[in-house]
Amino acid sequence: MLNDFDFCSYTHFVFGRDSERKAGEMIAKDGGHTVLIIHGPGKHVNANGMLDNVKSDIEANGMKWVEYSDVKPNPDVKNVREAIELCRKSGVDYVLSIGGGSVIDSGKAVCAGLAYDGDVWDLFSTMNKCDPSRKPNHAVILTSPASGSESGFGTMMGNEETKQKKGMRGGGNFMRVNICFMNPELTMSLPIKQTLCGVVDMYSHIVERYFSNVSTYGIIDYMSEGAMKAIKHFGYVLLNDPSNYEARAEIMYAGSVAHNDTLGVGRGKDMGSHDIGHEISAMYDTVHGITISVVMPSWMRHVYKTDVNRFARYAEEVFGIPHSDDAEKTALAGIDATEKWFKDMLMPTNFKDAGIPTDSIELLAKKASMQRGGHPLGGFQPLYYDDILAILKAAAQID
Repeated sequence: MLNDFDFCSYTHFVFGRDSERKAGEMIAKDGGHTVLIIHGPGKHVNANGMLDNVKSDIEANGMKWVEYSDVKPNPDVKNVREAIELCRKSGVDYVLSIGGGSVIDSGKAVCAGLAYDGDVWDLFSTMNKCDPSRKPNHAVILTSPASGSESGFGTMMGNEETKQKKGMRGGGNFMRVNICFMNPELTMSLPIKQTLCGVVDMYSHIVERYFSNVSTYGIIDYMSEGAMKAIKHFGYVLLNDPSNYEARAEIMYAGSVAHNDTLGVGRGKDMGSHDIGHEISAMYDTVHGITISVVMPSWMRHVYKTDVNRFARYAEEVFGIPHSDDAEKTALAGIDATEKWFKDMLMPTNFKDAGIPTDSIELLAKKASMQRGGHPLGGFQPLYYDDILAILKAAAQID
């Protein structure tokens, strides 16, 4: 059953070969005059001269640009502060993020910070002091599909000083990107392990919407099952043929569909695996997708009895597990199949294989349990400290 909802996603998507060459013209039409180009330090951003071309296109459309190129994976608020200072000195009125989730999240935080006179980290606790009328517009050239931040309504940011990782979610479309340019060819130079890490991340976004406390199955469930099967299929295609354009294109758009909330309307969602994973990233700087592949199978085994029939359906519809009168057996087979697929995608599924220390499990559980001011994590099943600790111990293979 669909509950009542109010949903709007206004991001303009421009998809296909050479789509990024339209950025200069479209940003100018969207009101840009001085553009911050924000990206990471890797060579990937200028593969085949892409970055140089974008700069030329901005200039050809009568605009100026300044550049910030120090965004790292698991982005830190320190870099956002530096980029905001650069924007204020340079009179920036438009932000262009070139990269994946870390860069896009940083660009979103820069936009929000420019609409606030205080420290941008304050906005990760409350958005009330932000003036939407001062927020610059934001475009993205996506080069690493994974997080879906290019279509999502929030942003995640770490704080290395406090060892925290927090989200910022503005009301309505405040945090959504205005324009997103998606050229699958720009993802061809990504290492295959990074590509597949992104595949697992986008898959998890659908899982956390699919496992919701709804008692019937409708259009959102059918769409979600189809999307999960597609991601799983094209993940295998890329594993065997990383230069396959069709698979690159399907995965690129799947990441956006997975996180723009089309597959989450009319129901609650469970972000428990993400919330626990964020604490691991904050403490150990672990790549986000790896924290998901480590935590999610243990989360599934901890919560499946909350709705064993939904887990059994997931096993049958997504992984093709044969129907059985023993729903629990089918459910557990689906969880095992999920874990195997993560491994097939070259992802670790426990602390040891991921190289994550196990000496601070209790602290990780405590920090995760405090994220919502004492309210439990999760939505499918509430997760309190003891639940989180059990999930982490299972992922760490600690009895």
